[in-house]
Amino acid sequence: MNEESEIMSEAIRSSDEIISAAKELAESGRRKMVAVAGAQDADVIGALASANADGILDATLYGDAKKIRKLAKENGSKISKLTIEDYKDAGEATWQAVKAASEGRADVIMKGFVATSSLLKTVLAKDFGLRTGNIISHVAVLDIPGYHKLLAMTDGGMVVAPDRDQKKQLIANASLVCMALGISPVKVALSGAIDYVDTSVPMSLEADSLTKEYAQANEPDIIVQGPLTFDMATSPEKAVKIPDNKVAGDADVYLVSTIEECNIIAKSLINFSDTVFAGVIVGAKVPVSLVSRTDTMKNKKASVSIACLLAEYYRTIAFGGEA
Repeated sequence: MNEESEIMSEAIRSSDEIISAAKELAESGRRKMVAVAGAQDADVIGALASANADGILDATLYGDAKKIRKLAKENGSKISKLTIEDYKDAGEATWQAVKAASEGRADVIMKGFVATSSLLKTVLAKDFGLRTGNIISHVAVLDIPGYHKLLAMTDGGMVVAPDRDQKKQLIANASLVCMALGISPVKVALSGAIDYVDTSVPMSLEADSLTKEYAQANEPDIIVQGPLTFDMATSPEKAVKIPDNKVAGDADVYLVSTIEECNIIAKSLINFSDTVFAGVIVGAKVPVSLVSRTDTMKNKKASVSIACLLAEYYRTIAFGGEA
């Protein structure tokens, strides 16, 4: 039995299981180090202090040490077990955090009080060798009350209106996240306003074309089907209307056509149905985690936990085999 199967004998199906799996990973001796770029951010400090206290991860905080300690004290965040590297300039703090990841001294990069665009520009700098063949994208993993499994949605944060080729890269990125959660095959639903092909609806034609391409490729680990409306993709009761569809009613990933579409669906679920959100930026050789002040503590903990699980998957499977 390999290391991954020892930690994850079956697919993770909830946010609680994400957090538990990350803790179990740490207890097995594979505790992850998180490098924070611009760590003078109260929400980030609080999330990491809590995750560290729970035994999930270690962290190095790159940023203004005086401000970091002040914020921690003001918010009751215990950071005595976290390492602080004093860099008052945000650009230098970002550079040092990414450098730590590129040199193997950190497994996850986390966004603190720095611009997302600046952080990702540094992550993609040729100096660090963290580029892959894919675009950078955001994957939101949602724990939705009433749905029988986790649902990943992409892209609500990075790619505004993906073209056909970009959608294939988004599928690859989201599938990596799902596989890190033990999901296989990954069932990908291509979003649509309708569940059939109509020449007057261009996105239905593109979804049908992608569905046929993946079917012909005969990729056993990824099943792609569309177009599918959100309810058809996630409702087993409605899925009986299209019995030959392997994704309907059981989607692991819902791939949208615009950033607005993803935000409307995801934020509606979060606001009105107590959905737990865990987000991660993928497409580089190191996962990038970010949390916001509007996230609950559970959301924040789930987000850093999923980044740790993804980092382990990268280490063992995706980028070069066992470390």
